[in-house]
Amino acid sequence: MANSKTASTSIEWALIADVEIHKGGPQRNKHMFLKRAVREYDFLFDNPKYAFDTFFKFGVMREPLSWLQSWYRYRLGNGALEEGTTFEEFWTTKAGPAARGGKRMQQALYFTKANGELLADYIIPFHNLSADFAEISTELGVPTELPRKNVSKVAKVEDTISEEVLADIRDTLSADYALYDRLDEINARGWERLKQTRPAVSQDAA
Repeated sequence: MANSKTASTSIEWALIADVEIHKGGPQRNKHMFLKRAVREYDFLFDNPKYAFDTFFKFGVMREPLSWLQSWYRYRLGNGALEEGTTFEEFWTTKAGPAARGGKRMQQALYFTKANGELLADYIIPFHNLSADFAEISTELGVPTELPRKNVSKVAKVEDTISEEVLADIRDTLSADYALYDRLDEINARGWERLKQTRPAVSQDAA
């Protein structure tokens, strides 16, 4: 599942030759929540042979503040923000990523049901993307390397963030912080599931 600002374009390029179903194009399509995919592809998941639980569902997540800072650099680099806009202004004026209805976007929305129940099997922490993706793609039988695509034009911005704004971010993105803190536990189970399910997939393919 293509979470935003998490090398999703690079992953798309790495896997595109091996996919059978691909939802690309505009951000609304590409960055689809997993719960929306369940609804949109019900014609597939309703078939017992392709039931939702037969798939290995994975994506990538950044540490919440790092994710916001990446959005800030991206929008500063593409001219969506006025030159000189600080990170705090980006956050406090609600110019940052926002979900429909004006609510703040959270990465957890990509991987969970509306009630917070987890739908994904494995969520790669962004700082470990290269190693985890290499292992997953190899285990899936499609070993590949990640190209560098859609890199932000602004590599780094030195900006002081007040404790008040940091506290607001932690409070607003509490679901993201809670999910991020569980990644080791989630991924240990997900990796075992992948190893258990891959032989059956390989046998079917043969």
